[in-house]
Amino acid sequence: GIADLAARNAPPTPRPAKRPAPLPAVPPSSSAAASKQSSAVQLITSATNKTGFKGVYKLGSGATPYSAHVYRNGDQVVLGHFATAEEAARCYARTPEAKADLAVSAAPPVLFDGVELITSERSNSGFKCVSKVNNGATPYYAQVYRKGKNVVLGRYATA
Repeated sequence: GIADLAARNAPPTPRPAKRPAPLPAVPPSSSAAASKQSSAVQLITSATNKTGFKGVYKLGSGATPYSAHVYRNGDQVVLGHFATAEEAARCYARTPEAKADLAVSAAPPVLFDGVELITSERSNSGFKCVSKVNNGATPYYAQVYRKGKNVVLGRYATA
């Protein structure tokens, strides 16, 4: 009858979606595979960072309290959140920024008039305390903080 005709003309019933296969378990960091992986990259330590590693920050106390960050084109980029500082440091160590840090640390210091210039990944000029503000005759300015105040040292044609 009419019910049979309606059933024949009805769209097919959707099948339930298949569950994706579970991901393989990640071996603990003490395994031979992890130690081989960690030896493949050089971790960049930091005496001024509380975690002991450059680009690694502790943000809370949950399952993944450590975060790896880099600065690209002046913007902070979060690389991920990790259970240990070492895992975050391995992630940071694989970035182009970390490889550039290692190349800079291996290179002799840049001297100008007998003074070592300090490079900075955060500055748009590439040097610590030097910023590019415009494209005029003196687009760069040098500034420092003294007693909690910003002190501009001067404006310059080159960084």
